[in-house]
Amino acid sequence: MAKVSNYFQRDYSKRFSSSRKVSLADYNKAWTKRRQTAAKRIDQLNNLAYVMQSINTQASQANSLFVLQNQGRLGTYASQTAAMARVNVVV
Repeated sequence: MAKVSNYFQRDYSKRFSSSRKVSLADYNKAWTKRRQTAAKRIDQLNNLAYVMQSINTQASQANSLFVLQNQGRLGTYASQTAAMARVNVVV
C-alpha cells in the first residue's frame, strides 16, 4: 500500500465492487437512458416556452385593447373584436 504522510491509502474498490464486469452494452444502455431523459426535459422546456409565449401574446393584445378603449380611440369600431382586428401584434 502506498503511504502518504501518516495516512495509509486503502483500496476499497475490491471490497465493494461486484464480481460482474461492466460491458459496452451496459455503457450504451446507460447513455441511451440519459439521452432519453434529456429529450424529455427539452420537450418540457419547449412546452413551457410555448405556454409563456402564448400568455405573453394574449397579455400584450389585452393591454393594447385596454389602451385603445381608455383613450377613446375605438371610434367607428362597434365591438372589441373589430378593434382587435386592427391591432397588429407580431408573433
